[in-house]
Amino acid sequence: MCMYLCDVMQAKLKKELIDQTAHFVAGLIATLLIAMLINVIYAAVIVMVFATLREIKKRLDRKDVWHGCAWGCRMDLIFWAIGIGVAIYIS
Repeated sequence: MCMYLCDVMQAKLKKELIDQTAHFVAGLIATLLIAMLINVIYAAVIVMVFATLREIKKRLDRKDVWHGCAWGCRMDLIFWAIGIGVAIYIS
């Protein structure tokens, strides 16, 4: 029983690591690319608005209320924000 549970937990952890790494990298690269055209702070706001709208769309697709951001949604937005913050620091 424990081996099955451990395997399931490892699979979920691996999926979560891949997912959050993708959010971080997307926030970082999108902010840096847009910052080539406009001020980095404006670029950061644009990317964060996009990330928030993306999370709202995901919730609406699942027929959830658009304003209820659960743990997974918050984690996604946190990693988007960390990527954006690193991009601001680099610029």
